[in-house]
Amino acid sequence: MDGELMKFLNSDVTLCLGAHPDDVEYGMAGTFSCCSQTKFIVLVMSSGGDFDQTTIESNRREENLDVWSLFGNVSGEVIDGFVKDQSEDSMVNLIEKKYLLGVDTVLIPPMIDSHFEHRIINKLGPALCRRLPLNLIEYRTPSTLNNWIPNYFVNLNEKQYNLKKIALKKFVSQQKAPYFADKTLDSFHHNFQCSKKGYEIVESYKIVESFLK
Repeated sequence: MDGELMKFLNSDVTLCLGAHPDDVEYGMAGTFSCCSQTKFIVLVMSSGGDFDQTTIESNRREENLDVWSLFGNVSGEVIDGFVKDQSEDSMVNLIEKKYLLGVDTVLIPPMIDSHFEHRIINKLGPALCRRLPLNLIEYRTPSTLNNWIPNYFVNLNEKQYNLKKIALKKFVSQQKAPYFADKTLDSFHHNFQCSKKGYEIVESYKIVESFLK
């Protein structure tokens, strides 16, 4: 995919689930600008990691709001507390009752991921899609393991990638994290097989199940 005014997998409304503030944006903020005809709803299932001493709930939430304000097709909410303090049932029930109406695609972090809270959120995807013909897609995170194999790529142009970098800079509390370093960020967006085909900067996804319109 390349260019403006495109839809993500022909979706009108996608629900993007993250375990923590910045998960979704690190994986797919470029897609927000590339696919401007799709509405993205970001639901962050915690206000931060419970072992992260560098942030407080209020600033992580404000950082997310600042990032979403850069994109006219993005809105979201940050849930109070920590992922591990919520049961799978309670999270599924909350999402089904409040966020799933009108959604045609659900995005989740991979199960093949070194962060246990990403794996917890991954389990919500099949439960949410069990009765509905929804696209279920995994997006790559900085802790996604090498044996995760993407099968769908969004090609970003320089303008879209630069906007993503600007967006990620708004996560001020996380800038000292090694995965926010410029070289690491550039490496995250490179895929050798894609580069052979002219896609130099990509965001990577795995289609788990698709019901294209």
